[in-house]
Amino acid sequence: MPLRYKQRLITHLKHESYEPADIETLIRDLRIGDDEREAFTEAVNALAADGLLVLDKKLVTLPPIGKELIGTFKRNAKGFGFIIPRDPNAHGDLFVPIGSTMDALTGDVVRASVVYQKRRGGDDRSPYTGEIVEIIKRKQSNFTGTLVKRGGMWVVEPDGKVVTDPIVVRDAQSANAYEGNKVVVEILHFPEGDYLGEGVITKVLGESGAPDVETQAVIEAYGLPGEFDDDVMEEARRQTERFDKEVEELTSGKKVDETVRRDLRDSFIITIDPPDAKDYDDALSLEAIPDSGNGAVWRLGVHIADVAHFVVRGGVIDKEAVERTTSVYLPKKVIPMLPEILSNGICSLQEGVERFAKSAFIDYDEKGHVRARGFSQSLIKSAKRLTYLEAQALIEGDEEEAKKHAKTEPRYTEQLVKTLRQFDRLAKRIEERRRKAGMIHLELPDAELVYDDQGHVIDAVPEDDAYTHTLIEMFMVEANEAIASLFEDLGVPVLRRTHPEPVPGSTEGLRDFVKVAGYRIPKSPTREDLQALLDATKGSPAAPAVHMAVLRTLTRAEYSPAMIGHFALASNAYSHFTSPIRRYPDLTAHRALAEYLSHTKNGLEPPRDDKAKKALGRRLRDSDACPNEEELQIIASRCNINEENAESAERELRQFLVLQLLEKHIGESFPGIVTGVMNRGVFVRLDKYLAEGMCDASDLPVPAPPGAKQGYFKRGVWRIDGKSGALVEQNTGRSYNIGDRVHVTIAAVDLPRRQMELVITDASSRTAGKNKSVASGLKLGEVEFEKPQRTGADKRAARSKSRDKRKSDFRADKKGKGKRQ
Repeated sequence: MPLRYKQRLITHLKHESYEPADIETLIRDLRIGDDEREAFTEAVNALAADGLLVLDKKLVTLPPIGKELIGTFKRNAKGFGFIIPRDPNAHGDLFVPIGSTMDALTGDVVRASVVYQKRRGGDDRSPYTGEIVEIIKRKQSNFTGTLVKRGGMWVVEPDGKVVTDPIVVRDAQSANAYEGNKVVVEILHFPEGDYLGEGVITKVLGESGAPDVETQAVIEAYGLPGEFDDDVMEEARRQTERFDKEVEELTSGKKVDETVRRDLRDSFIITIDPPDAKDYDDALSLEAIPDSGNGAVWRLGVHIADVAHFVVRGGVIDKEAVERTTSVYLPKKVIPMLPEILSNGICSLQEGVERFAKSAFIDYDEKGHVRARGFSQSLIKSAKRLTYLEAQALIEGDEEEAKKHAKTEPRYTEQLVKTLRQFDRLAKRIEERRRKAGMIHLELPDAELVYDDQGHVIDAVPEDDAYTHTLIEMFMVEANEAIASLFEDLGVPVLRRTHPEPVPGSTEGLRDFVKVAGYRIPKSPTREDLQALLDATKGSPAAPAVHMAVLRTLTRAEYSPAMIGHFALASNAYSHFTSPIRRYPDLTAHRALAEYLSHTKNGLEPPRDDKAKKALGRRLRDSDACPNEEELQIIASRCNINEENAESAERELRQFLVLQLLEKHIGESFPGIVTGVMNRGVFVRLDKYLAEGMCDASDLPVPAPPGAKQGYFKRGVWRIDGKSGALVEQNTGRSYNIGDRVHVTIAAVDLPRRQMELVITDASSRTAGKNKSVASGLKLGEVEFEKPQRTGADKRAARSKSRDKRKSDFRADKKGKGKRQ
């Protein structure tokens, strides 16, 4: 069964707006091409045969929910939760009420019995609820937190939002832990009902709040890998010694066999990277080809570090790499996928030294259209290392500015400047071509954090907007697409970076969201519709929020052997190839390419017709270097899980360090933008630090109408307006919309929860539609005026002073129930 349809079809059937439809309707709704109708029909029948969907009277649905369900639990802070089914069903996620969750936490795999309770007329809630009967697998049992003493007992106040109540520990002294220490605690008895969890301290990390300690806490909490084992390091050293001997032979005059590795040391090749980069895994070259015969005028060379030459499949380094699958880039710390002796050493395409590479050559015509592609293993020698801003300044003719950003000796030849400007010209042609094809271009702000010597964040500056970032992106996308197209043409499965297009109904939330900002999109927007929305909002106050909303709406890109294209890039075939130092999927592509090159004399004799391609494809599929789809799916699953885990760890630590700085500025005002609205308040993101906080509706300023008594409303009556989607105060018409500029005061920072509370102090908010007077059905007398009182934030701040008292009895609530002994 073709994998390319499975996930997209099931996602479509899972959506709450889906009505049972026949295959022809699905073909139309999912925009299946005429040349794919037969394969799609086969996929539907295969899924039905496997029991993953039901074909009844030609209508396609998911199976009914059944009496028992296994899935992943997601817990709400209020005590209830939902189970995301392992096997999709027609009902969807299953609600689990308070009292039926056992001691399950977010991420746990659980088994639940399904309870049916008929609802009375007018009650549109689902008749199905769940009762967890077994916790099959814990997502985690080790948590990090700060050790404190409350009421004569030791507890750990946990980090994050998975466990929100203290964990009782009885071995603090035996673990040599002291109050205020950041510790790792293993939960032995999980919190359940009114009872707190209980655990033992397994590791003391240091003083809570210290950046290096908090970094280690995130590493522990997310299960990130530590140092490499001795056997891995020993193998890395052996590979380095072997390479040094190979280079010594090459530099002493040994001729390079072009059918094994092409000698490009005399080609003008450069790297462009961030100023703090250590692992340079991609380099570029460009040459004119005036007499190509196919309209091509440029030949772009994308040269990628030949990691596969040093990391043998099945070897000790490979076994470690396939477990890690990705490098993790935490603030001020990198956890590499490969030992640094490789990633920052012999695999890194450093300036002025011989390095092995795998090279993709792409020929372009004057308009940036691809005319031909080729590949080879190569030996290169980078002529110059540049930073993004340095390269941009040289393109713009400002050599003095370039020198300010140089990390190597600032020697700029005429050839270098000419090549950079040719790069710039070609990248813009490629970008224009891809934009016309439907590539979605998101403009999301980013900030670069500034640290002191201890690792504390002391400032944030906007990331530079040099076009050289886009230049590199365009060339890497072209190389990634080239490698995917090569193996698709040969019929050889490889890991792809897949990004399915949204299924019908999945953009309803986005439609409602952008309506708040004053924009509209069709019910089932195409790629072109989404880009039109992004273009329309460009430069507006709402742009950051709308662009982020589009990103969140799109299906998450992931790795899969399925022949699915990349929706956002408007690419029919896309794999990752350009970062094998830090991504395992790229390494698998390199191994497949090495096998291809071994059968084509290093790319000098590629297959020219369909018969030759089919024959070569069979040989490659039979090779150990090219895993089959089942093996690739196992690798893909691990890569997807580790990638998401790494991103979550990076995001959490960054959020903590920023909030740690902002905690010092409680009571101070900052400009920001409204990024979301709901009945209980608005979300605001601070412009400078890009940190987001919640402004409770009780804290929103409500001006007095003309003629009212001196003062302001004791409370406002805030509701989401059905037409505009804005949050509107029902007595005055005051409203908050996405994109509104506001000034906020930091009211509170909760470091363990990574949360911030804000109060809007000044706003350029609008009124919603015609609702500029008192809302119909309400009288001014229903809301009292009085002298200024404390805001909700003031009250919460006062309550926080009694926090120690409230927690001293170690109960999870205020009901006076017993506690775990």
